[in-house]
Amino acid sequence: GTPSITPAVRTIHHNFFIDNYSPQENVDNDDGSAYYNTHDNFFVYGGNGMKNDFGGHDNYHHDNIYGWVGQAIGFYDAPMLDGHEDKFYNNQVVMTGTNFGSPTCTGTGQTQIHDNKYYTSTGQMTECSKDLPSWQKEGHDTGSTVATIPDAETIIGWAKAKLMMM
Repeated sequence: GTPSITPAVRTIHHNFFIDNYSPQENVDNDDGSAYYNTHDNFFVYGGNGMKNDFGGHDNYHHDNIYGWVGQAIGFYDAPMLDGHEDKFYNNQVVMTGTNFGSPTCTGTGQTQIHDNKYYTSTGQMTECSKDLPSWQKEGHDTGSTVATIPDAETIIGWAKAKLMMM
């Protein structure tokens, strides 16, 4: 191609990751991490499903299964620049908590979030300090749903189907 200071998109796909002794997340997109396309994985445990901070941007997590994570997203610094937002869509997220996490909720550089299936112990979830239906009424996280956590056999079945797609 053409020489550029912008790296090619790197892809992480069809993996089974277990975050064990010090669970924060399975893929850590921070410290300037950019241009990652993370899809069709089964991630087990961790404080966050997708994590991105300290200058990370243009990271896309889609079509993944996150099993028994604390929250879906952990972003902990300033919002991304318009046109360089992260994307989180078409994921199945089994959470041990009921808070979606910490995406950019207002202003520019909002994380693009949609069409996810969330599962919590209560079948309810808050996102940007609002319950999911209220947040969606404002035009956010469209197409996403929240339900109670299914049994482990069901979740393992999803993972087998996902990883057999290779």
